[in-house]
Amino acid sequence: MRILFYTGKGGVGKTSVAASSALRCAQRGYRTIILSTDAAHSLGDSLGVELRAEPLLVQPNLWAQEINALHELESSWGQVSKYLSELLAWQGVETIAQGELSVIPGTEELFSLLQIKRHYDEQKYDVLVVDAAPTGETLRLLSLPDIMRWWIARLFPIARALLKVVRPMAKRVTDMPIAADDVLESAQDAIDALVDVRHILTDQKVTTARIVMNLEKMVIREAQRSLTYLSLFGYAVDAVVVNRILPPNVDGHFTAWREMQQGYAPQVDQLFDPLPILRAPHFDREIIGAEHLNQLADHLFGDQDPAQFLYRGPVQRVEKMEGGYDLIVPLPFASEDQIHLAQSADELLISVGWHRHRIVLPQSLARLRALDAYFEEDALRVVFRKPAA
Repeated sequence: MRILFYTGKGGVGKTSVAASSALRCAQRGYRTIILSTDAAHSLGDSLGVELRAEPLLVQPNLWAQEINALHELESSWGQVSKYLSELLAWQGVETIAQGELSVIPGTEELFSLLQIKRHYDEQKYDVLVVDAAPTGETLRLLSLPDIMRWWIARLFPIARALLKVVRPMAKRVTDMPIAADDVLESAQDAIDALVDVRHILTDQKVTTARIVMNLEKMVIREAQRSLTYLSLFGYAVDAVVVNRILPPNVDGHFTAWREMQQGYAPQVDQLFDPLPILRAPHFDREIIGAEHLNQLADHLFGDQDPAQFLYRGPVQRVEKMEGGYDLIVPLPFASEDQIHLAQSADELLISVGWHRHRIVLPQSLARLRALDAYFEEDALRVVFRKPAA
């Protein structure tokens, strides 16, 4: 199975781009499914059909699905959530708050991704297109299961041993709910499944992410940040999509808007090099239904196969090192004497001659300092460590 993961800031047209990609894959003969993990589903609106939580055939070779995140959460985390609710009730927490506090923030989105594992395991489809929640926060949250599994591997054996001893005695002195073994096993199974999802999404022979953006300053910065986060957590990116580019023949209010877009366009080429950049115009109508989605796919892909890996090669990435991180930025044809670095808050500015590359740093790097930089095989390795006291 080939998995395409579309992410981007809310409102950039990510759903339309993902749907057009899925439609074009289906037209090329691939058995294709597109699923939405965004809580604010708009995939059905884009396709012009009413979708449900199970796959629905909407075009020849094309199935679509809007995941019910609450259902996925209940089926995967229900026993744990029920126990936490009982514990909160015992502590006197109000009934309404029990349900809210028994769920770890972000887990609704996380558990919705378990459908990816289901389709991957079943192998019924050739291509899986994911219309993800905005800005790739879902991918960032996928680091959570690794942390949870680390604690569970160390604490669960101790907890189970203690519970065997404590449970009979506790019932004599308190009515506090004590977790049963099946609650611990349910938590273990759910976390293991989420870790499997992350392994699928970080398998660079299977999955690539594509960042959708518009030519606006805030959106470009968000796309930069998404690229860095994706690199930090090991996800491959094989393209950037610039959507809703205004045509030359606009007038009035849109003339100034187009001039602004054209000012940002060269920056995008420079900031995201060497990734290929797919471009689509701003249409004079809503992109709804197969006909309009097909027109969008023509602009984005032409004769290209969307399911192919659009880029394979070194991209910006982050490596965990002792005492900090190394940020590796491909800079072919540059030399060390051309490089100048400047770090300010959450930004790293890399100047190469007259060209500048601005990287928005995630918190794990922003709280460190860029202490050194050197070339290694046509890439600049920037060393982030804690500054000396």
